[in-house]
Amino acid sequence: KSYYECYRFSRYNNKLFGDIWRKVCMIELVYIPEDMVDGSWKHVEKDVADALARSNGYALASNIKQWIKDKKMQLWILWDNDNKEAPYYGVVVTEILQRPLKRCLNIRIMTGHHREKWQHLIKNIEKFAWDNKCDSMELIARPGWQKVLSRFGYNRTHVLLEKNNKEKK
Repeated sequence: KSYYECYRFSRYNNKLFGDIWRKVCMIELVYIPEDMVDGSWKHVEKDVADALARSNGYALASNIKQWIKDKKMQLWILWDNDNKEAPYYGVVVTEILQRPLKRCLNIRIMTGHHREKWQHLIKNIEKFAWDNKCDSMELIARPGWQKVLSRFGYNRTHVLLEKNNKEKK
């Protein structure tokens, strides 16, 4: 690959030096087909388990893996082939929901590190949703995602309130 195929440049404003051009890694959002989940799972299992632990424990990582293999959910990995030491940046798990009046793609899990380098890739998930005849996209997320995703046209429409049964063990 040529230098320009491997990298893109972005401009940012530095307080000391003004406009600066910087080299940014080319992170890709890679869809993982059901038959390749087992080989990819070692990269994502911890992040999936951690996200589920913060999500009030509705499932285990092994449940998510099985649902992906059963084609009930989709697995995406944020990956940088040019970074040989640490190519993995994060994971996204989506689910297409057919409701009586509309079809929706729900982002069940979206987590990783260096979010600012890959958050723009949500457009790839949107394309997947529209290609699969979804009418909308939705996600239940921690509050910080509202600010991040508002730049991409997402609006807060609801608030999730939860209460656990403390007597249930």
